[in-house]
Amino acid sequence: MQKLKLKLDSETIERIRKVSEVGGYSSPEEFVIHIIERELDALDTGNTESEEEIRRKMEGLGYIE
Repeated sequence: MQKLKLKLDSETIERIRKVSEVGGYSSPEEFVIHIIERELDALDTGNTESEEEIRRKMEGLGYIE
């Protein structure tokens, strides 16, 4: 498994810890992975979509302008 390191401010980290605990996740990392997977599923970023199709979906979800 590859690793990706992210830098988050302390306020965001605390929010992640709180929400993951209340949500019953085994760790903040499990919660973050779940959220990322859910968002990727919403974008349906399979290999069959063009960059333009992905861009339109991201715009529609408010991720980019």
